[in-house]
Amino acid sequence: MSKVFDFAFMLGVDEVQPDERAYQLNAVGSQLSDLADRFKLIALNSFSAAITVQKEAKTDIIWIRGDIKADLVQQCVVTLGDVPEQVADSFELMLVSPELAEQMDEDEVYLDPKAPDYDAFDGSLVPVGDIVVQTLSVLMDPYPKQADAELKVPNGQGIVVNEELEEKPNPFAVLSKLRDKS
Repeated sequence: MSKVFDFAFMLGVDEVQPDERAYQLNAVGSQLSDLADRFKLIALNSFSAAITVQKEAKTDIIWIRGDIKADLVQQCVVTLGDVPEQVADSFELMLVSPELAEQMDEDEVYLDPKAPDYDAFDGSLVPVGDIVVQTLSVLMDPYPKQADAELKVPNGQGIVVNEELEEKPNPFAVLSKLRDKS
């Protein structure tokens, strides 16, 4: 059975064990409004996560895996009206030493779509709740837009919006014709 915590939840590094431990995180009371303010949301109606935390055997790597659910309302980028959104997604994060994270960055591991997400960690407390909150911020629609919203731009401005871009001729097409003749 998992224990229930709010999003201020932290685990001591010494509490993280090789056997997977389950936790339930729920935004309670003022946390919903505080998080809505933090992310400039119109409303955060609910936010929860079912997660597991475990330390990889014989290493200092900590794995945080889970499922996030949130019901929120953002502001439309066009009309400024309400855009309701349901977030329901899984995530996996590998916390590694700063040295290993630097090596992984140099090796451009982040470019491999099959590689797990990772972050540098060096400390005595694992900010589990904040990691989940940051994950929600990444999963939210970065440009919420109402279904019928259209941006209107006055004519004569030289700006094309909500229209297909015209196909422009390839500037190298002439060169390819010359190459064919030689």
